[in-house]
Amino acid sequence: MSLEKHEVYSAGYDPLVLQGLARREATRDAAFFVPHLTPAMHVLDCGCGPGGITVTLAALVPQGRVVGIDIEDRQLDMGRREAQQRGIGNVEFHHASLYALPFEDGTFDAVLAHAVLYHLAEPMKAVQELWRVLKPGGVIGLRDADFDGDVYFPPHEDVDRFWKLMERVIEHSGGDTRFGRKQRRLLREAGFQNIAASASCDAFGTPEFTFGFSRYFGGVFLNQHRALILKEQWATESELAEMQNALTSWGSHPDAFYSRCRCEVVGWK
Repeated sequence: MSLEKHEVYSAGYDPLVLQGLARREATRDAAFFVPHLTPAMHVLDCGCGPGGITVTLAALVPQGRVVGIDIEDRQLDMGRREAQQRGIGNVEFHHASLYALPFEDGTFDAVLAHAVLYHLAEPMKAVQELWRVLKPGGVIGLRDADFDGDVYFPPHEDVDRFWKLMERVIEHSGGDTRFGRKQRRLLREAGFQNIAASASCDAFGTPEFTFGFSRYFGGVFLNQHRALILKEQWATESELAEMQNALTSWGSHPDAFYSRCRCEVVGWK
């Protein structure tokens, strides 16, 4: 994730997070963007994490090149190893911030920012940098969450309380949990044309995924933000324990299901 010092990637870098990020791939998680690629394009993948999308994008542009950027070096190393293991050579990884990209004007034919901008306090500043490094006629793709489109089952009062608490944490860290719906406006104001929006969902609907999902949020997420939550008096220790128990119970339920809405948009310079 490409963030300024005053911003925090609220998901953190626990192994559970990195495992989930590593499972991402272009044809599924960037399906809205892939049809606009051609084999010789030079592509930038922003907030690339451990490189799941990056290396699979590279396989789609065999005569081109893909550059993945992130500010967390451990993830960049994971991306390099993934590319080496797959034998993909037309990809590279660099430490860089979306607010100050280390590339010349008009370097890339296409840029992708997947699940990045909704974590940023200044998304327009980032999009202006993406505009700068795009060639005239280049395509941009954004994919971001919008929490009003999330659904889960079975319902539970303490799990509902957790979702609201999670939003407060993310927004305190500089993010916008309803950013997805604003993508078209952002690109239009930045000067992009022929803007088209869509939406899809990331779904968790197997015992493995719902258990892992609840284990992350009930354990890792709440624990890493516990000091902040208590300091801001958003919840008490007993309320946090109730939420953790409810998340564990939900994740183990045979009917458990969760899906996160991802809004998507493409535009051209």
